[in-house]
Amino acid sequence: MLDQRISRTPRAVLGRYVEAALWVLIALDGGPLGLTALLDRVRALDGPIGPGTLIATLARLERLRLVESGAHDTRRPMYRLTILGSVAHRSAAALRGRTG
Repeated sequence: MLDQRISRTPRAVLGRYVEAALWVLIALDGGPLGLTALLDRVRALDGPIGPGTLIATLARLERLRLVESGAHDTRRPMYRLTILGSVAHRSAAALRGRTG
């Protein structure tokens, strides 16, 4: 099932959340973040993004196993890149001519 998703274009897999997904991957590259901190970091990178768009993007990234969430000391979910998400982030950065 994952093979089918990889062979499809990012637009086909993520729909209108492609750009937001890239910003989330970039924001999470620095380590795990809670939802509010993640929203702030994504906004600092790209400008205004709504919480609904962020949550929908996170849901899609979790389904693709690029991001995972888990409870932290505060019992609020912390989001972090999976190994696959880290590879996806680095691949996207390389294609854009960025490092890290």
